[in-house]
Amino acid sequence: MFKGILYIFSFLALGEILVYLCNLPIAGNIVGMVAIFIALKLKLIKLNDVKPASDQFIKYMVLFFVPYGVGLMTFYDILKIHWLAIVVSTVASTILTLYITGIILQKFGKGE
Repeated sequence: MFKGILYIFSFLALGEILVYLCNLPIAGNIVGMVAIFIALKLKLIKLNDVKPASDQFIKYMVLFFVPYGVGLMTFYDILKIHWLAIVVSTVASTILTLYITGIILQKFGKGE
């Protein structure tokens, strides 16, 4: 499990460094996630090395959202003003995501 945590945090650091050095307009953790995905697909690292650690992170993922929820309350005044736009955009983007996921699954899904 230590090896998996080391891989995950190494790719997180790699993503942060790439964003900093290249001045990319995207979060470093996203770049790191794409990098670890590519490394897994190219079999540069084994899934069995990362899976135990990632399973533990997923198990406790709800705890990672608590600071964001608390931090969101610092913007209460802004949220109070723009709540309708936020709700509409959240619902619309969720529906769009589900629709596109369904199309992709129908086109490239396994089985039938």
